[in-house]
Amino acid sequence: MIALSRLAVRVGNFELQDISLDVPTGGYALIIGPTASGKTTLLEAIAGHVRPRAGRVVLEGVDVTELPPERRKLGFVYQQYHLFPHLSVHDNIAYGLNRGTNGGRTARVLELAEMLGIAPLLERGIRGLSGGEQQRVAIARALAPRPKVLLLDEPFASVDPATRAILRRELRTVHEREGITTLQVTHDFDDALRLGDLVAVLAEGRIAQHGRPEEVFRYPNSAYVARFVGSGNVISGDVRRSGEADGEGRFAARFVSEGLTLEVVSDREGPMHAVIRPEDLLLSTSLYGDRKSVV
Repeated sequence: MIALSRLAVRVGNFELQDISLDVPTGGYALIIGPTASGKTTLLEAIAGHVRPRAGRVVLEGVDVTELPPERRKLGFVYQQYHLFPHLSVHDNIAYGLNRGTNGGRTARVLELAEMLGIAPLLERGIRGLSGGEQQRVAIARALAPRPKVLLLDEPFASVDPATRAILRRELRTVHEREGITTLQVTHDFDDALRLGDLVAVLAEGRIAQHGRPEEVFRYPNSAYVARFVGSGNVISGDVRRSGEADGEGRFAARFVSEGLTLEVVSDREGPMHAVIRPEDLLLSTSLYGDRKSVV
C-alpha cells in the first residue's frame, strides 16, 4: 500500500501541494502529467530522496516520512536506468541481494532474467545493450530484493514504440507474478489505460483528478484533464436552462458555442466545456424533403 496524505514538497521554485493518494496493496497506479508537472519529484519524495515540507508518506502501513531511503523497502527505476557499467548484467541484477546466500542470489537473478527475457544476456556487460534490454535489467535489479513497493520513472521513455508495447506486457506480467504495489509516472495516458488500476493527473504541482483510467478518460472533470488525456474535442461555451429541474437537480438545457448548439442535461448553468469524442458520433442519412442530408 502507498498512502500519501497532504504531501507538500518544494524543490527550487517548484512546489508540490496537498498531494493525497492511496494505492492499495498489490495495485498498479500511474501518475500522468506534462513535463515539469512534478512527477519525478513526487516519486523522489516517496523514496526519501527529497524531504517533504508537510504531509505523510505511508508504505505498507508504516509511516516512513522521516525514514532514510534504505529503510523504506522499495525499488526505484529511474528513467536513465543508472546501471553499473563495470558490472555484468548478472551482477547488476544481483547488486542489492545478500551476498551470504550465493545459491539464493543466483536463483533469484535467473528467475527475474527469465521472466523479463534477458537470461541469454546475464554474462554480458552493460555497454552495447539496447534501450529495452537496459530497461529490463534495471527493472530486474529493482525487483531482486523483493521490495514491497516499486516506483517507475518514465520506464518507456527511451524505447521505440514496438519495444514499448512489449515492455508494457512484460511489466504487467511481472507485476501480477510478484504482487508488488507499483507506482509509475508517465506523460502517456495510453500507459494508464493499458497498465493501471488507478490514475492521477498531475498539473502544476497538484492532482487535478484521479480515479480508474477509463473513468478519467470518459468523465474528465476539467478542460485541462480532457485535453491532456485525449478524451476528445474540447469546446468552450455556455449552458442555458431550457426545462425544469428533476428530483436530483438536473434539468434540460442547451450548450451553446459558436456555430454549435447541443441539447444536454445539466445540473448548473453558465460557462462550461463540452467534450465530443469521435467514437460517440453517429452519422446516418435522413431524407429531408426531396434531398438526403447527413446528420
